Amino acid sequence: MHNHNRVSLYSIFSFVLLTIIACNGINHETISFKSYLKTHKYAVGQTNFTIIDSLRNRPLKTEIWYPTKDTTKVNSVTEYPFKLPPTSKDADFISGKHSLILLSHGTGGNRISQMWLACELASNGFIVLSVDHYGNTLDNKIPENFVKVWDRPLDISFMLNNILNNSKYNSIIDSTKIGMVGFSLGGYTTIALAGGILDYNLLKEFSNTKEGKSEFNLPEMGDVSKFIKPEIIKRGNNNFKNLKDDRITSFIALAPAIGQGFQQKEQFKNINNPILIIGAEKDKRTPNETNAKHYHKLIKSSKYIELKGKIGHYIFMNEAKNGLKRVAPLIFKDDKTVNRNKIHKKISKIVIDYLDKELK
Repeated sequence: MHNHNRVSLYSIFSFVLLTIIACNGINHETISFKSYLKTHKYAVGQTNFTIIDSLRNRPLKTEIWYPTKDTTKVNSVTEYPFKLPPTSKDADFISGKHSLILLSHGTGGNRISQMWLACELASNGFIVLSVDHYGNTLDNKIPENFVKVWDRPLDISFMLNNILNNSKYNSIIDSTKIGMVGFSLGGYTTIALAGGILDYNLLKEFSNTKEGKSEFNLPEMGDVSKFIKPEIIKRGNNNFKNLKDDRITSFIALAPAIGQGFQQKEQFKNINNPILIIGAEKDKRTPNETNAKHYHKLIKSSKYIELKGKIGHYIFMNEAKNGLKRVAPLIFKDDKTVNRNKIHKKISKIVIDYLDKELK
């Protein structure tokens, strides 16, 4: 993500995304529930709602995926320009308690950006909750919210409070088995919830380097480093230092961002759970040396896995249908040697095996 034509690319992407959604009443690439259940333990239920965090004045659009046997409902995925398994809208829950996995999207993404992974998790018996991080999404860009990164972990903790106190959900969630998975800036969100303490001064210093300018030059907003103002640094370092949530005990960071806001092992002294970090070998958006590998070197309890080959940052996004690939190749078109669907299967297996082990 380093080039000046990308803001216009995103404007086009937003328009085409809406057009595809509006025109996509019939989806000829949809898998049937019957076919899906031949290879998966459960069908996937999907529901959504919005809750206001009134203390921070943040509306939090929330998506939940969960295991179900109810395939009588409308298939939600027909409205998306992505290749996804079928999901049964507002389907009945199955009885019993299930582990809860919280999912955090990357900067400028949204709550369905990693829906491919949410569906795999749900079909294996997990309940998955993902929120739109207000002001830091594809269709809702507030410049300051791209650097006020403390809001993201707070969003997750707020929604966790809400869902665990919601009578509709607390009967099916095992509150002793809660995991967290995040991509890119969501990867940082994961590490913050595990106990990592970001230093905003370091982040500002890095943003003034050549590599920092590249990493902070986002397709959604251009150079966001100019928004890391003294008052943001002061608030971040003083008021939002410790964002750890002790209810979450298993953590996975996918191509985590803003690694240069961390330089000392001391910043991770509050982490007492293992963290799995997955990087992509050819990640140009959040290069491994300054992000995934850097975090791994500093976090004693971390394990690092690198996806080898010509695999870039956006491999962790949904697989797009051809129309979307054409209009947003930066995000949805991979090197010809890379099969996103196959890589997703590989990542899913790693993630599910890890969560099964950690949350058993």
